[in-house]
Amino acid sequence: MNPTRPGTLAKEMMPAFIPVGAAFRVSFSFESRSSLPDAWSYHPAGKKEIRGLRASGEERMIIDARVRPPFKSLTQVLASEPGARPPVKRSPLVSGYERTPSMTQKSWELFLDEMDAAGIDKGILVGRQAGHRTILNDDIAELRDRYPERFPIALAGINGADVDAGVREIERALGELQFKGIAVDPGWWVPARYVDDPKNYPLYQKCDELGGVLYLTCSLMQGPDISYAEPYRIQRVANAFPDLQIVVVHAAFPYTSEMIGVMIANAPLGNLWVIPDFFQFIPGFPGAREWVDAANHFLGDRILYASSYPVRPLAQSLAEFQRFSYKPDVLENILSGNAARLFGIP
Repeated sequence: MNPTRPGTLAKEMMPAFIPVGAAFRVSFSFESRSSLPDAWSYHPAGKKEIRGLRASGEERMIIDARVRPPFKSLTQVLASEPGARPPVKRSPLVSGYERTPSMTQKSWELFLDEMDAAGIDKGILVGRQAGHRTILNDDIAELRDRYPERFPIALAGINGADVDAGVREIERALGELQFKGIAVDPGWWVPARYVDDPKNYPLYQKCDELGGVLYLTCSLMQGPDISYAEPYRIQRVANAFPDLQIVVVHAAFPYTSEMIGVMIANAPLGNLWVIPDFFQFIPGFPGAREWVDAANHFLGDRILYASSYPVRPLAQSLAEFQRFSYKPDVLENILSGNAARLFGIP
């Protein structure tokens, strides 16, 4: 199918690309636009729109390594509205932003427009089958096939509560549907499991046998308590499957130092990657600068950029990402080079 599509929002809000202003510092161009919808405001910077990102006057590809556009069953991932709960019970993950049009209208067409406006070239579609959220892998495949240039890579969500059924779905997804890997949330399965539970190993083994990439979701929210994010458990999986490429979604937050330590220890295997995403971007979250220091000195080829939309908006995630100072080559790797290398994206 033809991946191109007319977009009204994209025509009005196409990114303007500018050179970076200082060495080892990435800069964004912000332009006040009174005509912008309120949902495009960037808090706390005010009514300012992120216009795009380029360095040294050259265009740089941006790959968002984890997106779930509002398409069919993928709309189940949408978080509650920022004001849906009283402040004392409100999650910090939905604080400090307004929903974008694609979120409020549950429109995948507007999502594509917002990709254009933010200057994001490609997105990796990531499934989820855990608890009350079941994204149909066939829906992901349909969206990928409609826009292969925008979504060249898709990962199947796998519910491993029934291991045999999970293995069969991996075979179907990586075979018939031509997915490039799987995404699992063991802490949200019923009953919950740690990532290193031996019951999970047939799932990892099948993904490994079929040459897939494993997205392993680990954070303080993926499980009954934060012990489900402990990095030593991730290390055990990486050691048990040295040929399996493992991407740790949310980078085991809040165990930032420990996760970096695991990646240092397991560097000779070369099979661990991380997506710190909004747990690094949201202002005030602890451990954010640790990833910057690690990237600039020794982990620059192991970190992937992702907004994890719809938890956070596309443009605002890039705006929050701009607070950090990366070396130019490291920045390029994080924004696109590492994902391109991992998945073979031209």
